Amino acid sequence: MTTAANSKNDLPGLVVWRLIDGKPGHEKQSAGLLQGLEALRCVDVHEFDVRAKAPFWGQVRARVQCRSATVPAPDILVGVGHRTHLPLVLARAACGGKSVVLMKPTLPHALFDLIFVPRHDRCQQRSNVVETNGLVCPSADASNADKTPRSGLILLGGVSRHFEWRSDSVGAQVAAIADATPDVYWQVCDSRRTPASTRHALPDSPNLRYRCWQTTPSDFLAKELATASYVWVTADSASMLYEALSAGAQVGIVPLPAKHPGRDNKHLRGIRRLRDEGHVLSTVDGFRLDNDNVATPHYAENRRCAKIIIDRLVQTA
Repeated sequence: MTTAANSKNDLPGLVVWRLIDGKPGHEKQSAGLLQGLEALRCVDVHEFDVRAKAPFWGQVRARVQCRSATVPAPDILVGVGHRTHLPLVLARAACGGKSVVLMKPTLPHALFDLIFVPRHDRCQQRSNVVETNGLVCPSADASNADKTPRSGLILLGGVSRHFEWRSDSVGAQVAAIADATPDVYWQVCDSRRTPASTRHALPDSPNLRYRCWQTTPSDFLAKELATASYVWVTADSASMLYEALSAGAQVGIVPLPAKHPGRDNKHLRGIRRLRDEGHVLSTVDGFRLDNDNVATPHYAENRRCAKIIIDRLVQTA
């Protein structure tokens, strides 16, 4: 057992209440933060779906009425998604603990102990607000040495508020990627938001295999990201973009037309910053990612945020 493991086990454990709203992107962010916390402390996680009100509010009422509860009181409460914010505030008031939000809240910021906000959201600076480099998400433990040479993923999103989805255009860009890299084995992975028409627009290339989200295991993407050398992501898929960066792959953007061309949006701002800083390419730059000029940072934001939580909310408690 390593010294790091010994020091972790010697520290007090943390009880974490994780509030979820059923949205996969939100749940992936809180899962990433929990992964970061588990690297630093022993963590006892209790999950509450705010859509199923009885279990969550039963715990809150038990403490308000001074009755015995079935789960321990929280040290940390974590919520992602606007539906989790009010329950988070009320649970903190009734049950104690420190509240952590992974997005820009609609409620007054002073109601939360720590707020992690992506830089592209342009949140006003406050003492309890911490800017993050994109979305917090799980980070792969694999190093670049663990990458499978000439292996790649093409991750497809779909219909969104910010971008127009045109299956023919996406299919043409996938075909150009496959043609430009005949030595790379590509897996094209769709998602719940991908229109059915996109499947028919994809090319029939010998170095390309289609993977439907409905027929792949739930841990498929995480495992493939850990070993993929190259990843292309459609512009609408912010969560998959930062997850690919966290995995240490060389990452490219498949651009999509904005729904409101004259209006800026946070996703475009985030992509522009990543391109300006040399972390990603776009298909407008070409269809190959094996470029020595592209930085491949390990975006372990989950671990950085977990350390901030420990330093500010746990060690000072």
